[in-house]
Amino acid sequence: MNDNNISEEEIQYEILEEQRFYLCKHLDPQNHFAYLRSKHLLTADEEEIIKSHSSRTQRAEKFLDILLQKGPMCYKALVDALLKNKTQTFLVTRLNKEFEKKKIRLHNLLTGSTPPDPNANIGVDSEVLPIPTVGSMVCQSLNKVPMENGGSEYSSLTSDKLTYREDSTA
Repeated sequence: MNDNNISEEEIQYEILEEQRFYLCKHLDPQNHFAYLRSKHLLTADEEEIIKSHSSRTQRAEKFLDILLQKGPMCYKALVDALLKNKTQTFLVTRLNKEFEKKKIRLHNLLTGSTPPDPNANIGVDSEVLPIPTVGSMVCQSLNKVPMENGGSEYSSLTSDKLTYREDSTA
C-alpha cells in the first residue's frame, strides 16, 4: 500500500477485516451463495466447505475467509449480495458507515486536516439505521435513588436490572 495513494477498495477490504466479529455474529452466508456463485465469486466447492461447518458463526467465519481471498473487490461483492437478498441490509448500513468514517480519517491524516465535527454528516442516511430496542440499551433512563448510608444508587429501568452503587463512605 502506498501511503499517499490508497484505493477505496483497499479501505473497504480493511473494513471487512475490522468488522469481522460483527459480521460473523450477524451474517448468514447461505443467503448469499446463489448471487455470489452467479458472479463467479464463489465456487460450488467453496460453498460446500462453508456448509460443512456446524454453526452459523463458523460458516460466516469461513465465508469471510474465502471472500477475503478474492481480493479488494470482495467488499463490493458482499454489499451487492446483501442488497440483492434484502434480508440483512443493516449490515450494509454498518459497513458503509464505517467505510465513510475510515475514509474521512485517512483523508485527514494524509492532508493534515483537523478531524471533522463528530456530529457532522458523513454521507450515511440516518433514516435507514436500525432503531435500538429497549432490551439493547444497557443503561437507559437511569434514576438516582438515595441510600441509607448517604451514598447514591443508580438503577436502570430496563429489564437488565443493572445497578451502579456509589458509596460515600469509601
